[in-house]
Amino acid sequence: MYNIKRTAKDSVFTALFSHKEYALQLFKALHPEEKNVTEKDIEIITIDNVLTDGIYNDLGLMFKDRLIILAEAQSTWNGNMAIRGLLYLSETYKRYLEKNRLSLFTSATVQLPVPEIYVIYTGEKGNRPDEILLSDHYPKNSTSPLQLRIKMIYDSKEGDIIYQYINFCKVFNQMRKDFPDSVVMAVKNTISICRNKELLAEFLKDHETELNDIMYDFLYNEEYWRKLMLRDERKKAREEGLAEGRAEGKAEGKAEGHAEGHAEGLSEGLAEGRMQGARDKALEMAKKMLAKGMAINDIVDLTGLTSDEVIQLPNQIS
Repeated sequence: MYNIKRTAKDSVFTALFSHKEYALQLFKALHPEEKNVTEKDIEIITIDNVLTDGIYNDLGLMFKDRLIILAEAQSTWNGNMAIRGLLYLSETYKRYLEKNRLSLFTSATVQLPVPEIYVIYTGEKGNRPDEILLSDHYPKNSTSPLQLRIKMIYDSKEGDIIYQYINFCKVFNQMRKDFPDSVVMAVKNTISICRNKELLAEFLKDHETELNDIMYDFLYNEEYWRKLMLRDERKKAREEGLAEGRAEGKAEGKAEGHAEGHAEGLSEGLAEGRMQGARDKALEMAKKMLAKGMAINDIVDLTGLTSDEVIQLPNQIS
């Protein structure tokens, strides 16, 4: 039986660039002028779940005197990356000082690695900015000496590792659209197409099993967001039911007894009807998840159904 057990850090993004071979290619894509950097100059210092959360991913790399912080945003834009970058940078410097036993309470000036923060955005650029500034979060017409710049990456030189990764993601996203009801087909076709296009070909060859697991987990974990949508739908149903009932009551309203009873009945009927619709969707989702071999505990957590309700579902699947 398939079990969800990976987290955001277990992504194609971090699996790829956590290998020093590809981290070196990444650095050279960002700094083609640096000719003498080798894998020995690389230290991976990723801090989990600071810059990103959920299905987003981040990576921290030290190259000699440079600190590279790299985050991936898939297709959902987040305008708060500058604040998150500041928090990540602060925590990274704190760990750097501790690791190197550097004190801030001496007369000697502490030297820090030069920070560079990038976000690889795998959606369409559109009118997105080339950089995000910390000062964008300050009140209008205010000034501050503290500034932080996040460089956005939407594309790269054809053939380099960033270009390959971005286009790998685009193929993956398209396959998810082409095969919405088949995780297996979406993953298999992604790998096949990317091999033919020589997108991360060596990585796919050497780490296909690991990559399969990661991509399956990513797609299955999207059910988490469906659970949130169901919760929002239930909440919306209650709010709309109350609003419509009150509006109906005011419009037809002031005849005692009858108007109140009508409004109350209308409100309850609308809420119950919408909640039943949300429940039906949860049941359908649970059936699909069972068919894909997901654990009952995971299905209960993602859909809000009880374990008894989920256990009874196989009897209803034709």
